[in-house]
Amino acid sequence: MTGHGDPGRRTADLLLTGGCVITMDPARRVLADGAVAVTDGRVTAVGPTEDVRARWSAADTLDCTGQVVLPGLIDAHGHGGHALLKTIGVDTLSWWMRIATRTYFEHTDTGYWYADGRLAALERLRFGVTCGVSVLGSQPRSDRPEFGDAHARAYAATGTRLVLGVGPSGLPWPRENGHWTDEGTHHRTRVDLDRMMAGAEETVAAWHNGADGRIKVAVTPYTMVPSLDASGPATPDRATRLTAQDREQSARVRDLAARYGTRVHTDAFGGMVELAHRLDPQALLGPDVHFQHGFGLSAREVAILAETGTSVTHGPGVVVGALRGRCPVPELLDAGVTVAVTTDGCAPMSSFDLFTAVRQAQTLTQLQQRDTYLLPPGKLLEMVTIDAARAIGQDAEIGSLEEGKAADITVVDTRRPHLQPLHMPVHALVYKAGGQDVSHVVVAGRVLLRDGRPTRTDEAEVIDAAGEEARRVIARGRLGRFVTAPQWGASRQSFPDPVPFEERATP
Repeated sequence: MTGHGDPGRRTADLLLTGGCVITMDPARRVLADGAVAVTDGRVTAVGPTEDVRARWSAADTLDCTGQVVLPGLIDAHGHGGHALLKTIGVDTLSWWMRIATRTYFEHTDTGYWYADGRLAALERLRFGVTCGVSVLGSQPRSDRPEFGDAHARAYAATGTRLVLGVGPSGLPWPRENGHWTDEGTHHRTRVDLDRMMAGAEETVAAWHNGADGRIKVAVTPYTMVPSLDASGPATPDRATRLTAQDREQSARVRDLAARYGTRVHTDAFGGMVELAHRLDPQALLGPDVHFQHGFGLSAREVAILAETGTSVTHGPGVVVGALRGRCPVPELLDAGVTVAVTTDGCAPMSSFDLFTAVRQAQTLTQLQQRDTYLLPPGKLLEMVTIDAARAIGQDAEIGSLEEGKAADITVVDTRRPHLQPLHMPVHALVYKAGGQDVSHVVVAGRVLLRDGRPTRTDEAEVIDAAGEEARRVIARGRLGRFVTAPQWGASRQSFPDPVPFEERATP
């Protein structure tokens, strides 16, 4: 389109000007005084501000002087449901999974998943995360497709991108799952693998490529090999055989993903990869798969991942999991495996702040390897932008600022004491910035955060609704015992009396 005032200039919908633009393009250009033009939801120009202004005009301009402009951050693994359980169970980490799983599989309704989705999407938006993976629950819950629908609607309304993970939860199958109706009554249903897969298919059919392509659905079984330990590596004497249930899960996940053209996401640990690769022709490995954790992977398994093109996502903030083994991030990178850094959700003690996550990833790896040169800042920034986009199969669309790609953009305000003087912008972001420093966020060409304020979301209403739902689920699940006051003074927390807890309390 040609502007009316100057026949030589074109009209864009939005210009971002005057910022330090970190493109993450193949040349990894950093433009000290750069600009980005956006038209019809796409990047139509990236270059020096003077050059872009000479060729483009726009009705809406974001002055990014003194700020850093970079591709929208991508969180390649997180969990739905966590946003309303923040800090609950943080004093009893050995119980955390049981608290979360029991809550999600007994005491939630559609209102919970909608309120949680809105709060999570808003937190991610404020932290500059334009695309996030959200596994529905601690273990994925797919037997109630209305829950996945509510979560997807919440992200769609906020305007950010979502990869919703639904699929079969861990063994045993069948199991009894509970849920609450909107009228306030509790029901329990016997759920087998057929119901889990049917519910997952309903969600995939309804939402994959939904909301103008911003919502994707990944078929997400809880773990790659359900018969092995779901929380850490399996020793070689245990990772020796696949069960019929292992093979049935992978075959049915592969079938559903193939029929709808979705990707596969799961958790995996050492022992699982080699066992599945050796014995399962439908193994959940390949360029259409990314898996989370990877603690305890052997050298042979690193080679398998490189050979199959499987991506790995690393959540360094998971303290309990990290104590069970090490994710060999440097070895994976050296082998050519795509690795992304993730938050793994925002509970019990973490957040959706990817700037914090990359620092944790660097510190953890350097301490484990006793090598302070591992994971330099440029690589860490790649691991939450272009590498994360590659891990989720969307690198042709997002992850860098290049002409023709979707206009997903995060702007960090570096005019702050802890970010000044701005000698080295990439280093400043990785070592000094936090999610609270994000000033503007653009997704698919729409400005969703302007000067630190959401433009399409009533923030106060979202927070109030989330608090109401959280109080309701705490009462239903009798979680008040886990909402404890801080303990002061001691170097190590102690629990003189065992905390009573029922695996399946009846309502």
